[in-house]
Amino acid sequence: MPITWSFPLFNEFHVTWGFHAQSCLVDAILDETPYPIRMLVVQSGNPVVTMADANRVQQAFEKLDFLVVIDMFLTRTAQYADVILPACGCFEKTQLNRASMRNSPVILQNQVIDWLGDSRPDWKILFDLGRRLGFEAEFPWLSAEGAIDYQLAPSGLTVAVLRESPDGLREDPLEFEKHRTRGFATPSGKVEFFSKRLEQAGQPPVPFMDGSTDNPISFADTLGEDALIGISGERSNRFTHTQFHRIPSLVKGEPGGFVDLHPKDAHARNISAGQWLTLSSPRGHIRMKARISDAVHPGVVRIAWGWGEVDPEANVNNLTDDDRRDPVTGTPSSRSFMCRIDS
Repeated sequence: MPITWSFPLFNEFHVTWGFHAQSCLVDAILDETPYPIRMLVVQSGNPVVTMADANRVQQAFEKLDFLVVIDMFLTRTAQYADVILPACGCFEKTQLNRASMRNSPVILQNQVIDWLGDSRPDWKILFDLGRRLGFEAEFPWLSAEGAIDYQLAPSGLTVAVLRESPDGLREDPLEFEKHRTRGFATPSGKVEFFSKRLEQAGQPPVPFMDGSTDNPISFADTLGEDALIGISGERSNRFTHTQFHRIPSLVKGEPGGFVDLHPKDAHARNISAGQWLTLSSPRGHIRMKARISDAVHPGVVRIAWGWGEVDPEANVNNLTDDDRRDPVTGTPSSRSFMCRIDS
């Protein structure tokens, strides 16, 4: 039984996406349901900072018997690790560009420099671990090229073919508005306001079809009239999620994040630009400087994302909730929540 057993519809959403296990993983560690998880391997992630209700996530990681982290940096998550396996950077390994494949092109990124220090590419770390655990047959490849050739075999592509086309290859020419000739990627091929699949799964086929007026925002109606809607997601082009916040040349141009307030809210609370603010919710608090901006609506504060890697008190997920989860996807609403400005 997977730990996501209570969300079977989303488990079957896409054949290659796997289970969306983040919130359920924390349940399994802390509550030991549907079974306890004692050991964890974290690769290319920083869940102690990026997952909703960060304080609860930290409690879970403290409870683990054994944690392995594969990463380039000593992240907040890596600080909980029993073993850290240093991974290479993107210039030190050959790999497929996953982001480009979402838009069809298959692009190969070639290794351009040798591994530095004791680091290893992710593929070698995982393949070597697999073989040491007795899975030689499942990990027969001795190079990234061999593994990529195996991965691409159904398409007829190879590493050698991709290296002849450094700009990438796509199956069909780039085309816009494909829905006009092919329809949409829905069972009917049309825009669907009524989801037959959700209805068959016992879920409302139309949002709020049952007439529910419950506020979907976490902590609504619990923090008083002065509460504001907190939203996360303001991201700089200098950083990716929590990555690169410790690179001096990048931080020099942007040394910290901000809470954006509308001028009306700032005036009503006598808040000036650059003032340190403490925001709180039932889950915790953050401390960050104010920025006055009409990029947000009155009654809304926008909180910079990713700075919890640098300062635990700047982690927007100190405020987010993981209790109220979508019944289909099992995911919490970590992009909107009610919060208060305490100072």
